[in-house]
Amino acid sequence: MTHKISRYMILAIGALGLSALPALADSACSTYAGSDNGSTYFTPGFSCYIGDLDFTDFTYTSSGSPATNAIPDTAVTVDVINGGASGTGFSFNSSWTAVGAGAFSDADIGFDVTVIGGGAATLEDAALIQTGGIDSTGTGSIASVVENGCSNPAPPPTLCSQEWGVLTNSVEFANDVIYSPTGTISVSKDITAHDGTSSSAFSTISLVEDTFSQVPEPRSLAMLLGLALVAGLSLKKKLQGVQS
Repeated sequence: MTHKISRYMILAIGALGLSALPALADSACSTYAGSDNGSTYFTPGFSCYIGDLDFTDFTYTSSGSPATNAIPDTAVTVDVINGGASGTGFSFNSSWTAVGAGAFSDADIGFDVTVIGGGAATLEDAALIQTGGIDSTGTGSIASVVENGCSNPAPPPTLCSQEWGVLTNSVEFANDVIYSPTGTISVSKDITAHDGTSSSAFSTISLVEDTFSQVPEPRSLAMLLGLALVAGLSLKKKLQGVQS
């Protein structure tokens, strides 16, 4: 009987370990710069993980007027933000810049975030920080980032258990939103540098930091395995006491 229980414990611990691992095709998210830049992330099928969060289905599109203001994905550097007080996610670095009346530079970035292995629904906060500015002449220039979020996206068409939005601009450069805890979200952000009517109008965004927080903080795999081991040793001692 002792051997049977030991075997079940091994199977249970093994299943726990497997459930905490990312998809086999994934690798840890890394910072890509130089010739790779953001094109690594924005290649179809790319996915990666940070801690217990899996990031998939990255998309990037851009436009501009004049056309040279459209920033390609190869000119976007993606830096990893690995937990801590600011949460988990990425900073996207480039130069979305427009100069002159009516000029603009626009980009859309999207991706999905999932708690690995169908873990607890712990995602509940999305935060944005932007770096950039506009001319100070009051011509109506805009430098802003708008992020829209969707919990448990389910196409077709896209259905959401809840939706939210968060906005930053040259006045409110940091913002966040709290939503009901969930295990999967889909986000899309619109980065806009748009000039007003003056010939000297100017707007630019050089960094967008996009992070996600989890509450309560998930237990680490090491902690869970440790608890399982302690419980197993305690059970084994009890069984040996009964048998003696």
